Amino acid sequence: MLVGDIPRRNARRYPTKIALRHGDSELSWAALDERADRLATHLLDRGLAHGDRVAVSARNCLEWPELVFGLAKAGLILVPVNIRQSPDEVAHVLADSGARAAILHHDQVERHGQTLSELDLLLEIGGTEAGESYDTALAKGRAVDPTPATLTDADVQFILYTSGTTGRAKGVVNAHRGMLAQVLDTSISTEARHSDVMLATTPFFTAGGMVRTLSWLYLGQTMVIHPRFDADAVLDEIERSRVTFTTFIPTMLHRTLRILEEGPARDMSSLRRISYGSAPVPVGLAEKAMKLLGCDLQQRYGLTEAGGQVTILGPDEHRQMVSGRESLLTSCGRETPHAEIRICDDEGNELPPGEVGEIVIRCESNALGYWNNPEQTRKTFRPGGLWSGDLGRLDEDGYLHIEGRRTDMIISGGFNVYPAELERVLGGHPQVDLAAVVGVPDEEWGETPVAVVVPKGTVDAEAFEAQLKDLCRDQLAGYKQPRRFVFRDELPLGPAGKVLKRELRAQLS
Repeated sequence: MLVGDIPRRNARRYPTKIALRHGDSELSWAALDERADRLATHLLDRGLAHGDRVAVSARNCLEWPELVFGLAKAGLILVPVNIRQSPDEVAHVLADSGARAAILHHDQVERHGQTLSELDLLLEIGGTEAGESYDTALAKGRAVDPTPATLTDADVQFILYTSGTTGRAKGVVNAHRGMLAQVLDTSISTEARHSDVMLATTPFFTAGGMVRTLSWLYLGQTMVIHPRFDADAVLDEIERSRVTFTTFIPTMLHRTLRILEEGPARDMSSLRRISYGSAPVPVGLAEKAMKLLGCDLQQRYGLTEAGGQVTILGPDEHRQMVSGRESLLTSCGRETPHAEIRICDDEGNELPPGEVGEIVIRCESNALGYWNNPEQTRKTFRPGGLWSGDLGRLDEDGYLHIEGRRTDMIISGGFNVYPAELERVLGGHPQVDLAAVVGVPDEEWGETPVAVVVPKGTVDAEAFEAQLKDLCRDQLAGYKQPRRFVFRDELPLGPAGKVLKRELRAQLS
């Protein structure tokens, strides 16, 4: 099976069922499949060939899934572009990937139009300011299966550039086979249903977005697309479209619950599950979410290099957590069906339960490596599995607990300090909305932890800091104590909702 078979098969089975909805626009499965074919044939007719790279710079829109499927059908390689990237960063992605063509949303013309216009072919969604009209291109395409006879599941489906902690972004290479393995694993783990109505608010151009496009449509579901996250719009959509499943990050969950607490009653009865990632949620927040939203929660852990998620903390475990099973408070779950996770020391020796080391992953969805970067590929993708760069530990029950990125670890006075542990403690204070801990240079200790906290509402900074210090003294060893507290209205977040700690370190150092 190939990625392009997903719309083709669903168009045969459910031709009139709605596949996509964005505002007042809808596409049936038959229409989605035909549009994907037309895009693919137009690009091939314009001279692109199997294996060529096509960059895409677009906010969430109705066209995103058909772009993914159309490029996959043609044997072309999708290169998603983060719409927040600077022109210089985009130029690096284009040069490194060797992209020949691009598809650009009109909303991104001002930021990326000039850079992308230097390629052989540029299509523009919603306009013609920078390139050929996307709709005109579809009209010129042909409603025939464009799949090359030479295309196999070992071929590359997309290259996703990760914003590395140092240097230029690296292109992670994902194949059709690996992504379909991830789709199957995700569908099993999340108990996906053909009848599901999925609400997409997080960006398509991320690793999660790439997986979501396939797994949320694999069984012929319906996907409702929002251009961005807006808590009021999310609640309206759940009621209007009878949404059953969506994905949040903890900050989104906070904002949504705040509206439910302060506003009129809403009908959330259709919602059966919310999936979240990037960080564990405090037990109080989980309990409140299950009560106000009336649905199950699941947490996941994964990374671009693994093709998506490799652990899941399911609804039953969330209920156990709320009921007092404290060991689950810091966990992101156990292995999904297709994943094997080991904790290893620097020499590759597997560590016993409870000891912290690097998380090593073996699964069918692991990426092929880094594009044009054999040295880093050898370092990360080893015979025994994917060395994630994340630090963690497995407990006696096989649950994974993340201790942070290896590059985030703070060495203070010769002791290892894991930011995730401090953030968990700080997050337990009822007036803490968000917390991030980073290491900054210190003449005496080498590095020292600094806690950056976003309070809930207005606080007395002096009294609030005293409370947080007391909390940390009660629960953490002396060498782990934050030496400084900084209060902010917000934290810098990446497109997937993760705190950009490198920016915090730069601001505080």
